[in-house]
Amino acid sequence: MEPQTLLKIARLRTLAARSGKAFDVVRFATDRGFALATLRQLTESDDEGLVVLSLEVMQALGMIRVDRPEPPAAPEAPPAAPPKAGLADRYVGRLR
Repeated sequence: MEPQTLLKIARLRTLAARSGKAFDVVRFATDRGFALATLRQLTESDDEGLVVLSLEVMQALGMIRVDRPEPPAAPEAPPAAPPKAGLADRYVGRLR
């Protein structure tokens, strides 16, 4: 597990304990089923910070995938039409 993920789990444990929903961190880190059940329980909290952090941990552990919408692509310009050869485009020299 990446150090950033471990820090998020530690913060999650602290926030969960403040809300009265403490959990075993070692079991959380080693048992995926327990981690998923714990995170689902924590996402039902009224504490917005706890819910957001739970979702971040779920994403970091690969339990959910959050796709960010790509910005809309700029419409492609139609190809420029080739110049038409006409009288205005030809060289006309001076007559003396």
